[in-house]
Order: sequence, then structure tokens, then C-alpha cells
Amino acid sequence: MTQTNFMDITDAELQAYVLHPDNTEAFHAYVDRLHAANPNPRLMSIEEVEAELERRVSQGQR
Repeated sequence: MTQTNFMDITDAELQAYVLHPDNTEAFHAYVDRLHAANPNPRLMSIEEVEAELERRVSQGQR
């Protein structure tokens, strides 16, 4: 069986691999890719999360 090179597949393909809980290599590759796309994420307080969720629900967003 051949080994998948997670660096060469699309984001959608990698997400499909991550859905299998036994594939920790895919999960780590996915987190690495997310971190590379946004190396300095802004953490939100509980209050900010609640306000954002309310805003999205009222607008019909996910």
C-alpha cells in the first residue's frame, strides 16, 4: 500500500483524511497547514465567541 503525501493533496482531500479518527498523520498535516495559513491566530474570549455565534445565527451563516 502506498503512503499518501499530505503535502501534495488539496485542502478538501486532506479534510477527508482527517475525518478518519485513526489517521493521526493526516490530522497533524492538517493542523500544520492551518497554522501555516494563519501563524498568529487571534484568540477570542467566551463573550466574543457568544457574540459572534449570535451574529452568524441571525444572519443564517455557519
